[in-house]
Amino acid sequence: MAISNSFGKHFLINPERKPMADTTPPGSLFVGDGVYMQGTMNVPGLASVDGKLEGQLTADVIAIQTNGSVDGKTSANHIKVAGSLTDTAVANKTLLVESTGVIAGSVTYTEMEIKKGGSIRGSIYKTGSNVPAKQIAPAPSAPPPPIEPEAPEAPEAPIISEETP
Repeated sequence: MAISNSFGKHFLINPERKPMADTTPPGSLFVGDGVYMQGTMNVPGLASVDGKLEGQLTADVIAIQTNGSVDGKTSANHIKVAGSLTDTAVANKTLLVESTGVIAGSVTYTEMEIKKGGSIRGSIYKTGSNVPAKQIAPAPSAPPPPIEPEAPEAPEAPIISEETP
């Protein structure tokens, strides 16, 4: 069956009411471009953000697209940032910052890749460590004390004897 709208465009109707093919994996969340969401979201599968999301987001995979932004606490096994991510992020397995990606805040990761052009501002922690990643490498031993310049030797004073003739 076909119907027309006032612009003369025809639309097909499913007379048998069969479900249409769904290409979205179950347990997924898609925040489209121009969409704003706020709150706490627990997503068992993929959370793809091309709009704006504020709040707390927990998922298996978080993909922040080029136009997407997430402001809040995020936690996932895998996080890919091509847009912007602010506040706190925990990537239990992998963190990928694309060339257009910007992260500002506190980041905890197990494995991380930052592509040329991508950036992170804030604190970066490696999983299982309580210190910033930049301090994970063994600290060098204490630096040697500074070498003080030797005092210049005083010129020998002439020997004056007081001999009486």
